[in-house]
Amino acid sequence: MKIKVLPDTVINQIAAGEVVERPASVVRELVDNAVDAGATDIFVALESGGHTRLRVRDNGCGMARDEAVLAFERHATSKVSCLDDLSNLATLGFRGEALASIAAVSKVKLTSRARESDVGVQVTVRGGKLVNVQSVAWSDGTEVEIEHLFFNTPVRRKFLKSPRSEVSRIRSWIAHSSLARPSIRYRLVSDGDELLNLAAVETRALRGRQVFPADLVPFSLSEGSVHVEGMVSHPGQALSDSSGFVIVINGRLVSDKIVMRAVREGYDSMLKDREFPVGYIVIDMPAAHLDVNVHPQKSEVRFRHADQLFAVVRGGVLTAVRSIRKPIGSLLKPDPAQLHHKAEEPSIFNVYESAGVAAPALEVRERHGTASESQPEPKSAASNPRPLSTQGSFFSGVSGVEATSPVVSEPFRFSDLRYIGQVLQCYLVCELQDRLVVVDMHAAHERVNYNKIRAARAEHTLSVQRLLIPEIVRLTPEQVTHILEQRELLQELAFEVSEIDHENVAVSGVPSVLSQLNCVSVLKEFAAEPIGAGWRERFEERIDHLAARVACHASVRTGDILARHEVYALFAEMDRADLSGACPHGRPVVTEFSRDMVASWFGRDR
Repeated sequence: MKIKVLPDTVINQIAAGEVVERPASVVRELVDNAVDAGATDIFVALESGGHTRLRVRDNGCGMARDEAVLAFERHATSKVSCLDDLSNLATLGFRGEALASIAAVSKVKLTSRARESDVGVQVTVRGGKLVNVQSVAWSDGTEVEIEHLFFNTPVRRKFLKSPRSEVSRIRSWIAHSSLARPSIRYRLVSDGDELLNLAAVETRALRGRQVFPADLVPFSLSEGSVHVEGMVSHPGQALSDSSGFVIVINGRLVSDKIVMRAVREGYDSMLKDREFPVGYIVIDMPAAHLDVNVHPQKSEVRFRHADQLFAVVRGGVLTAVRSIRKPIGSLLKPDPAQLHHKAEEPSIFNVYESAGVAAPALEVRERHGTASESQPEPKSAASNPRPLSTQGSFFSGVSGVEATSPVVSEPFRFSDLRYIGQVLQCYLVCELQDRLVVVDMHAAHERVNYNKIRAARAEHTLSVQRLLIPEIVRLTPEQVTHILEQRELLQELAFEVSEIDHENVAVSGVPSVLSQLNCVSVLKEFAAEPIGAGWRERFEERIDHLAARVACHASVRTGDILARHEVYALFAEMDRADLSGACPHGRPVVTEFSRDMVASWFGRDR
């Protein structure tokens, strides 16, 4: 087989495969270009999930005739002129591959007008070949229309996902990427139905409440040149994968294992190995500290000071998580202003629904239906753009509905609860205003005990209470070995343990803050769980894990009966506790049911 140079058409199609995987990839590239063009209003319309046709229109700076033609050449860009520019990128695109790659595998029509021009230009490209260039009447901004993606590469087209799946992915990406730039209005229409209409807002926090449930807990933290902010969920709403958590770094929606690990560690011991929170984090840092040129689709980045970033992210999330107090019912309860979508509509927000989290506050409307009430669109601080035109059948049926921000409820206090009684030997039934509130007494006491251990360790007051008669704990030889391997960890938690023989250990001291501890059961549990590799590097993490287990064994159990004064004493302790909404393992401590929900149990809503 002889070596030969590939034709340009084949080269372009191969290059397109690195950038364009599916319609969602096209939308991402075109929306990024619109953002770089200074747009404050971005409109995306799909037919058959983008398989048949998709359009992206913006009110950005537009392009002159020569620029519009040149934009389809590979590596044609206005964002990079020399190698040093890659170290200080402030734009989303920079390689100049997007339009060329898209045009190589589709039929493209680009219409644009620069603000200083009197007339617009329309460029038509088919399979990477220029077909036509003509002058047209056009308002400011740019529209790119893509038809029949992969029409000339049938093998690629055969592997496309269903239109339903593609709409779901595109809607998710637009909603998530909007967190990076709250001053931009984003709209999405699919086959004439409006799926998203995110009004421009002044702050990221307001945008976060448009996209995520209002009762997620916000956080913000700066250290040096790194600033992080975002919102995180109750640990009881964790998912089995990371699809419900959004990471935005310097305006880019990315996937990053370092940031995700820092977020999870911010939850201390409350997430299991394969659990991930719902929420988002936006990170701003100097462009020179970030390498964005490590992935063809710009979905991954590399950090120059990963350790510093890790510490800031973990600290910000930890601060937010420790402030969680509300009953989980109030986090699950959908707001009337939140999402209303058709039963048959494919929902990209299934990740929230599976976690019991209210879906994002985005308005959805039936085609040719009546628009729901909405708030007036906030004006952008930068400009007051006129709305984009939606003329033509492809844009028909689009309403002017805007997303609204749910109202944040009042702070929750356990001491405000009116205790009614204990049921099923474990749950404290209470009333608060017009709500039925249920407290898991074991989880609540476990939180109090865990916090006592943590506070005593931090203040160096975690002392040993020596036992008058040491307790002998009988174990297997393997378990004795496991206990002795953890002796350093146990000493940090004020346990004094010594070996008697290959099947017995003696406990001569326990943490003084937990005098009611059943040391036999806790030692047996520790012994049954061998420590993993690398525990010394994760010493504090392991200590937290063990502290949670100790707190569990020291807490009231199912079957214990609490007197009324003990219940109110526990409630007072919970009001003073950090993260009183969840136990150290992440399970909910308290849940609530509205009057309407209780009425529905008995059919009183009919």
